[in-house]
Amino acid sequence: MSAFVLLTGAPAAFAGTGSSHPHGSGRASILEEDITNLPDTREGQPTIAVNPRNPDNLVYTATTFPDSPGLEPVGACFVAFSFDRGRTWHRAGWPMGDRPQCGEPEVMSDAEGVFYISDNQIGPDRYTTYTNHNVVSKSVDGGRTWTGPVQTPLVLGGAPKLRVDQATGKVYAVASHTTFEYPSAVSVSDDKGETWSDPATIPGPQPCVEITPDLPPSCGYPGREIAVHGGILASAAQGDDGRVTFYTTHDDGATWKTFPVTDGQGSPVPNGTGALVPVPALGAAADPVPWVSADPTHKGRFAVMVPRGDNLEVYVTDNAGKSWNGPAVIAAPNAQRPWFDFGPGGQLGVMWRTTELNTYSVVSFDHGRTFSDRLQVNATTEPAGVNGPPGDRWSTITLDRKYAYVAWADGRNGELDSILGRVPLSAYHGGRRS
Repeated sequence: MSAFVLLTGAPAAFAGTGSSHPHGSGRASILEEDITNLPDTREGQPTIAVNPRNPDNLVYTATTFPDSPGLEPVGACFVAFSFDRGRTWHRAGWPMGDRPQCGEPEVMSDAEGVFYISDNQIGPDRYTTYTNHNVVSKSVDGGRTWTGPVQTPLVLGGAPKLRVDQATGKVYAVASHTTFEYPSAVSVSDDKGETWSDPATIPGPQPCVEITPDLPPSCGYPGREIAVHGGILASAAQGDDGRVTFYTTHDDGATWKTFPVTDGQGSPVPNGTGALVPVPALGAAADPVPWVSADPTHKGRFAVMVPRGDNLEVYVTDNAGKSWNGPAVIAAPNAQRPWFDFGPGGQLGVMWRTTELNTYSVVSFDHGRTFSDRLQVNATTEPAGVNGPPGDRWSTITLDRKYAYVAWADGRNGELDSILGRVPLSAYHGGRRS
């Protein structure tokens, strides 16, 4: 595999369109920046990763679509890196491989500071796209240059996922098992992305839907959520019996155990409700629910987030699904594209944006039992822009030990740009501290 060097000489720094505004007590400052700020395209569904060995080093990705609604991206995805915790950014080129377009990117870092980006290869024509694969590239120099992409055995899938086990170093990719989009399967690399295991289908309901007249009906949900730590891989699903189900595997998908998600009294949790629950269909957004995250400070501790009308409910297990506590209830009226994730210190961050468009976040400092008061990340209500799938399926939140990094897309510049809000953890008030 050859190194695909994306920058020549010293890259020029840019800061996007940035602002720093006081919030809460006035002592903490939120840094808000338009990271992509490209006038002729739409950039959405951003993700951000932090280098655990050097938290000043960040990598940010986003999709790149035409400035009017369209099903296909324009070419390369957007990727940029920072070495000052997000104040200035250097754009890098994208490792395209042998396909002309990139879709659904996501970035993660391992414990050694190696960054990985996954994406769907698109083109050169519609029928080739149906058989294209999910690919993964990596950077060992903080995002400056990338090697790859390496083709996984996974076929292109809607809302693919990428996760890294911070304890073992294994990299986990989620896309489609054998056919375009459906069903979700996981492939694992134990050699830093060089080779990948055969796909293992993630268990759960598999409703069938015609996603294109060119193909037979597909079954399942694309882009199933996963979380992993200490060799325990987990997912969750809305059950056929009307109850939320939790799945774990200790052998990277060869075998799975099934557990009911319950509240703190042992009662089964009913399936989520409301507009955030996806309906399988062509171009459907969604990110299948529930969302799931692994606490890196405690092997076997996972959180599951379930939408319930205008609320988000968080349930936590300390023993990989055998028993649960919760729910912690977060009021999130008009929420769109929520996300949650544990940070390296065990804090659990939750974010969502609204239809107005405003962006909010909360943080739990007791591993998901209670949450802070709601904090608005953006300084000014912004237009929503041309958003939604494809190209804007999710927003994200990533924590380190000092900041919450909230990433979303809005139409502040007339089309759709990907934004970053860096919020000091000290700005979140309320909730218990463990």
